[in-house]
Amino acid sequence: MRLENETPGDIAPLLEKIYSDRGWDFRDYKKTSLSRRISKRLQAHNIFSYGDYCSVLESDPAEYSRLFTHITIKVSEFFREREVFEALCHAIKSSFPPDEPIKAWSCGCAYGEEPYSIAMLLDRCLDPEALKRTKLFATDIDNEALDVARKGAYMEESLRNVSPEVRNQYFFESEGMFRVRHNIRNLVKFGALDIVRQSSISGVNLLFCRNLFIYFNKLLQKAVFQKLDYSLKPGGMIVLGKAEVLPASFASRYEPVGDRTNIFRKH
Repeated sequence: MRLENETPGDIAPLLEKIYSDRGWDFRDYKKTSLSRRISKRLQAHNIFSYGDYCSVLESDPAEYSRLFTHITIKVSEFFREREVFEALCHAIKSSFPPDEPIKAWSCGCAYGEEPYSIAMLLDRCLDPEALKRTKLFATDIDNEALDVARKGAYMEESLRNVSPEVRNQYFFESEGMFRVRHNIRNLVKFGALDIVRQSSISGVNLLFCRNLFIYFNKLLQKAVFQKLDYSLKPGGMIVLGKAEVLPASFASRYEPVGDRTNIFRKH
C-alpha cells in the first residue's frame, strides 16, 4: 500500500533517461510542473515510482510518445488574449513602414492557431506588396502538433475570439471544421525546432514566444532568452505570455509596448 506522503522519488534519473534515449531535454524544466504531468502516466500504469516508470519505457518504447504528449500539453486558440493583438496591430503600424516586409517567428507554435493569427494580423497591417515578401516561421518541438498545424483545420471552439468579419474573411467551413484560407496558410512556414537544444532564427522583426518560459527554471529561461535576443533585430518586438517576465539581465535592453500586454521592443 502506498502512503499518502510517499513521493515517486528523484525525477532526475528519469529525465536523464529521456534525454539519453530520445534527445528530449527536459532536465532544466521546472520539476514541479514536470512531476505533475508525468504523474498522470504513472497513474495510467498503476505504478508509484519513477524507477518503475523507467522500466515501462524500457519494455514499451511507444510509451515515450504518450509521455511526450503529456509533458508538452498545448493550450491555444486564435487571437488568444485579443488585447495583445490589438496593441500589436497599432505597434506594427506605428513602428514598421507598411511597404516593407516583416520577418516574424512563432516559437512554440503548438497546433498553429498563433502563427495563423499573426498572418491574419499582418495581412491587415501591411501593404500587399510588402506582404508578398514577408516571412512568417512557426516552430515547435512536437512534430505531431506541426502536422495538425499544416492542415489548418480547427473545431469551432478554437475560433471563439474571432469576430464574424474575420471568420468570413479568413476561414471557410468544410466537413464540420473551420479551415484557414490558402492565402493565409501560404504565409506560414512550419518546421520542427527545439529552442532548448538548437539555434534560433536570425533577423526577426516580430517574435512570439508565449507561455514557454513558465516551464523553465531561471537558468534555462536566461539561456533560451539569450537565443531569442540574438534573433531579434534592434527595433523588433517580442511577445511573451501574460505570466512571464523578461530575464533581469536583459530588461534594460527592452521597453514595454502598450499597457500590460507583455509586448517589448528591443532598443
